[in-house]
Formats: sequence, structure tokens, C-alpha cells
Amino acid sequence: MIAPPRRPLTPEEKDKIRSLGLRHFIFFKEHFSDRAFWENFKKELQALSPPGLWAVDQEGGPVTRITPPLFPALKAPLSLAREEEPEQAVREAALLCARNLKKLGLNFNLAPVLDLAGEGAPPFLRGRTFGEDPSLTARLGVTYLKAFKQVGLYCCGKHFPGLGGVEVDPHLRLPVKERLDERDLIPFKAAVMAGLPAMMTTHLLVPSFSADPVTYSPKFLRFLREELGFRGVVLTDDLFMGGALAGIDLEEAVLKAFLAGHDLMLLCGDFTKSLAALAAFCEEVQQSPALREEMLARLSSRLLPL
Repeated sequence: MIAPPRRPLTPEEKDKIRSLGLRHFIFFKEHFSDRAFWENFKKELQALSPPGLWAVDQEGGPVTRITPPLFPALKAPLSLAREEEPEQAVREAALLCARNLKKLGLNFNLAPVLDLAGEGAPPFLRGRTFGEDPSLTARLGVTYLKAFKQVGLYCCGKHFPGLGGVEVDPHLRLPVKERLDERDLIPFKAAVMAGLPAMMTTHLLVPSFSADPVTYSPKFLRFLREELGFRGVVLTDDLFMGGALAGIDLEEAVLKAFLAGHDLMLLCGDFTKSLAALAAFCEEVQQSPALREEMLARLSSRLLPL
């Protein structure tokens, strides 16, 4: 899943999208600078390949890619969780979000955030969560995903297995958490039980559980599949983030994330570098019957239209 450039595509870029068969895209604030640009850009992409997953981070509050007048203002998740009737507040906000995303032609929201963190969370997480109470976070996460199901859109729980208590921003460096806390897993388990269609992992090292960071850890992906029973699509967080590129380059990151068990590798940075990394990955797949077999197996067994 790749971020297209925030401008009209060049003929060369259109050729690359066609030749690589790119269908899954993530969009950012610059893509929604005004309605005319977005509608023209959308038509341009739709003409190149059959649309797949068109995603956005429209969490509300601190992380809002589409703003008024193109999109109604959305309250921060932590603010919704503090209302007198939080489940009703979350349901109404999620329905408002899903219905307006659908009007714009988007079908996949990378929310809700299921990490446990409150007012004292570090800046990269502050306001984006439903709080520190695992039971309340679980209930509100399930409320959110049910609202999206009602509208017919996909949503995504993140950031598995939980960034609660982490101070280091994974956008910058790889954070370390000494152990898995059962409290952190409660919202993710509840979402899985409620039929969550997609889960995003995070760039995090938990040395007591796995020697590899979650993004590149087959053990973590097996835990998610076998212990939590998750059957949907698993995607990485952005592989351009500092926490993902600790000691490796982007091409290696894409391959390692796939080998760990991810179905979608998220690339939100430089479009040219993303294309080069995906071309290298395609070459690896072409040369390896085992990789091709694994890819086909995943495509046939996931819930989303990959």
C-alpha cells in the first residue's frame, strides 16, 4: 500500500503504477487540498488500475487528514471517551466519519487506535487513544468497528501489540518494551472477537518475547494468528519510519515484513523510493517459487479484497 505523490502524476509514474499492478493506496492531507483536485486525482488513479484499498488516517483530533470544508470536524478519540455516554459518542463519530469517507470514494480507515494511553501520553500518541482503561478501550474499539461495518467500510485496529507506556516515538527510533502486558492485549482481543477486518502492527522491540522487532517477527505474527485467532489482513505501519529502518534499508524492510507474515506493507514516504523497493520485491517474488506460493496462499485466505 503506497502513498502516491501529492500532485498530478507524470506519464512515467502512471506507467510504473500500471506495470507494478498497484491498487492499494494511502492518502494524506495534501491530496485533499480542495475537492476539485481530489476528484480529478481520484479519476486519474481509477483509470490506471481497478481500485483496491484506498486508505486514510482519519482518526479525529490530532490525526485528521481531511478537514473542513471537505470533511466535518471530528473530535479526538480521548475526548469522545471522556463524554458522559462514551459509547454513543464514539458510535456517532464513527458513523459520521465512515459515511463521509464513503462519499469521497475511500473505503479503508486506519483507525481505531487501541493502545492504552491517557492525558500523559507522549506527543506521538496523545489524544489518539480511548484512554488507559483496557475494558473501556475494548468496548469503544468494538463500537467503532461495528459502526464502520454498518456503513460498509473497512477499519483497522492499531498499533498491535500496544504502545502504551512507550516513550520513544517509533517515527524516529525503535522503541523497546521489556515485556508483553496482558492489559495491552485486551482491546485487540475484543476487536478480533468482534470481527475486526484489519490489524496494523507497530515498530516495537519486546526482547522477552522475540529477538526481532514486531514488524519483522514471525513469532509475533503467529501469536496474532494462532493465539488471538485473527483471520483478517495484517499490515505494517509505515516502513519509512525510523523505527522500521533501524539498521536496514527500505528494500530489505519490505521483504522482511512480508516474510514475517504481513499481508500489506505500508509505504508512506518518497514515491520514487517506494516504487524502487516494490520493484525489487517483485523481482524477488519472480525468482522464488516459495515466495510466489506464499503470496498466493495469503491472497486466497484473507477477508479483504487483496
